[in-house]
Amino acid sequence: MAKTHKTIFGTTEKSNFILNMTNDQFNKLASVLFTIGFSLIFVLSAVTELMSKGKITVATYDWKIVPSVSLGITGILAISIFIIALIKQTLSRKQIVASVITLVLAVCLYISYVNAVTTVQDYTAFLGFRYGRYEGLMVYLSYLFIFLGSMTINRESTVRNIFRVISVITVLQSIWSGLQFIPSFPSFYYKVPYIMQPVMLPSGTTGSPAYLATFMACGLAIAVFSVPNDSNRIFSCIHKTAVLGSAFFLTKTQTLLGYISITVIVAAALADHLRNRKSESRNSSPLVFLFTGLAAAAALIIIKGFAVYDGEVIWQDGCSRLGAFGQYSSSIEGAINIHSLSEVYPYLWGKAYEIIKQFPVTGIGPDAFIFSQRKGSFNDVPLSVDRPYSEYLYYAATFGIPAAVSLAAAFFCSAANGVVSAAKNRSWVFRAPAVIAVLYTASAVITNSTATVTPFIWFMLGTCCCTLKDNEKA
Repeated sequence: MAKTHKTIFGTTEKSNFILNMTNDQFNKLASVLFTIGFSLIFVLSAVTELMSKGKITVATYDWKIVPSVSLGITGILAISIFIIALIKQTLSRKQIVASVITLVLAVCLYISYVNAVTTVQDYTAFLGFRYGRYEGLMVYLSYLFIFLGSMTINRESTVRNIFRVISVITVLQSIWSGLQFIPSFPSFYYKVPYIMQPVMLPSGTTGSPAYLATFMACGLAIAVFSVPNDSNRIFSCIHKTAVLGSAFFLTKTQTLLGYISITVIVAAALADHLRNRKSESRNSSPLVFLFTGLAAAAALIIIKGFAVYDGEVIWQDGCSRLGAFGQYSSSIEGAINIHSLSEVYPYLWGKAYEIIKQFPVTGIGPDAFIFSQRKGSFNDVPLSVDRPYSEYLYYAATFGIPAAVSLAAAFFCSAANGVVSAAKNRSWVFRAPAVIAVLYTASAVITNSTATVTPFIWFMLGTCCCTLKDNEKA
C-alpha cells in the first residue's frame, strides 16, 4: 500500500509541505530565517547611523524609522517559524506555557493600542511617534514574534549556528565601535556636552552606549560559552575575537548596566571554567581574551578617572540624537543633577508613576510616553522624557499594569527554564541564554528596549524555552 502524507482539510500533498517537513528541514529553515533577520537588523542599524550624521541621504525617508522596519521584517520571519511548529504540533508543555503568557501580553498590547488610537492625537500608534523613536505596536509585537520563533528550535546545531551569526555581528559591532574613536567617524558620543571632560563613549550601531552595553553583554555571553564548545576552527577564532571586543566595549560604555553585566558574565565564565576545567583544553579557554579586553578598557577608564555616565548618555540619546527628550537644564525648578544616578533614575521613574496613576489598566499607548508631559511643542518642555529607563515601568506606563505583569512573567519563565536546562547540563547552548535571561530580568529595572538590540535579547529568552530533540555534538 502506498505511503500517504498528512494534509490539511483534504488538500493536495504539495500544498501541505509544512506538515510533511522533516525536523531537519524545519531547523535549517529556522537557521536561515534568523540569520537573514539578525543580519538585516545590523546592516540597517549601520545605515541608520550613517543617515543620522548625514553620510547617507535618502529623500523623504526619516532615518529614525529604519531600525523599526528591519525589526518588523525580522518579526515576520520569526513568527512564520512558530506557525510552522504550531501546525506540526511540536510544542512542548513549557513552550505552551510560554506561548500562553505571550498571548496574554499581546492582548494587553493590542488593548492599549486600540485605546491610544482613539485618545492620543498627532501620532500613529502602530508605527510610533514620528518625532521620537518610531517604536509603536509593531516593534513590541515583533519582540514577541522573535521569542515565539526562537523557542521552537529543537536542535543544538541550529542554536549553535545562530550563535555564530551573533558572534560575527559582535565582532562587526566591535570594529564599528573602535572606529568611533576617530573623531570624523559617525558618533553622537564623542565629547558629549553633558560631560565636563573629553571622553569617547562607544555606541556601535545601536544608537547609545547604554544600548551597546546590552548588546555586548549578549554577545559576550554567547562567545564566552561558544569558545570551548564550538569545534570549528574559523568560528572558534571569531568567538575569541568577539570575547575580546565585547569585553572591552562593554566595560568602556561606562554605564551602570555595562559594569554590572561585565561583573556577572566574568563570574559566570569563571564558574563554567572551574566546572569544566578537566575537559577544557588550554587553547579553548576564553578567559585570557575576556580579561585582556576587560583590563584594556579598565586602563583607559582609570586614565580619565572612573565615572558612570548614565545620566549624560540618556540625555544625549534622547535629546541631542533623537529630539525625543526636552532640553536638560540645571536652572529650572525641579532640576536634577544629571551626573548623579541617585537623582537621574528616580526622576525618570517618577514620570512613569505619574502616567501609571492616570492609565493603570491600558497605559497611555505605544510610544506615547512623552505625551503626558507635552504643553504644545514637546521640545518646549525642559527635562521631559519619552521613557523611564525601566522596562517594567515603561510597559506599565505605556501598555498598562497587566502588560507589565505579563512581561515579568515571560522574563521569569524564560530565566527559570534556562537555569534548569543549564544546571542539568542538557546542552552547552543553554548556558549563555540562562545567564542573559537572569541578567536582563534583573537589570531591566535600569534599561529600556530598543529596536537595534532587544531582538537579540528576546531570541535568548526564547532559546531558554527550547526543547532539544537530539544529542548531536557541535
